[in-house]
Amino acid sequence: MFNEPSKDFLYSAYKIYAEHSDGIKTISGIATGFILEISPGVAWIITNRHVIDLDYKKPTAKFKDFELSKFIITGRKQDDTEYSFKLHENAEIYFHDDCENDIAVIRAHMYLVDGQQLHWHFGLEHLADENIYKEINVFDLVCYSGFPKTHDKLANRPILRSGNIASDPLYDYSWDSENQGQCVAYEGFSSEGASGSPVFAPPRGLRNIPNSRHGYLIGVNAGHIPEGNGHSGISFFYKSTVIHEIIKRHNLFDKKNE
Repeated sequence: MFNEPSKDFLYSAYKIYAEHSDGIKTISGIATGFILEISPGVAWIITNRHVIDLDYKKPTAKFKDFELSKFIITGRKQDDTEYSFKLHENAEIYFHDDCENDIAVIRAHMYLVDGQQLHWHFGLEHLADENIYKEINVFDLVCYSGFPKTHDKLANRPILRSGNIASDPLYDYSWDSENQGQCVAYEGFSSEGASGSPVFAPPRGLRNIPNSRHGYLIGVNAGHIPEGNGHSGISFFYKSTVIHEIIKRHNLFDKKNE
């Protein structure tokens, strides 16, 4: 028995508008992210590294002089009102020591006006760790909310899609025999704008029934596997364990509200 995620999960996705500039030319794009509370009352933005680092893993040095020049996130409150914040230029950004792990953890140091605050849906209790990953199986249902090109542009709302885990989640997946980091393949369609979407494994089974578990945030969507010039039907996400490792490596538990 599978249980669908709550409506709140749809709106856990935040729309990201990012600009990169080399001082002459500016390149902009849309992506997705979500907010995670790491220590009490301290919010962090989770997205892909390639969203904020234009030169990340590029085969040429074409974008080596480009730096993040603007970052705006847009979300919705419980009363369905929309709000946007601009990231402060001094916001701390952390990556994993293994550069293949395409995740960025960003201190939500925003330009706020009096009375404004971020609203978030996830705390560390929702984030799957290594022990929870032992309960995640091949063909488990996953869902991901985000802002691909097909999102609701009239009302600026995310859309929710689903798929099934395709590779063994206990092991790291590679589509080309090279190390691709701590990622998992899933059967689902990831397209431009969905980078950084939260990937959620809904609750399974019932209490006291074998092989049952709670629902968990298990990763960050990163892209699709190309096949020729099309879409293979297989996408991939980076495991939530990468976020845990970034938090531990940089002692983010100790960060306090400013």
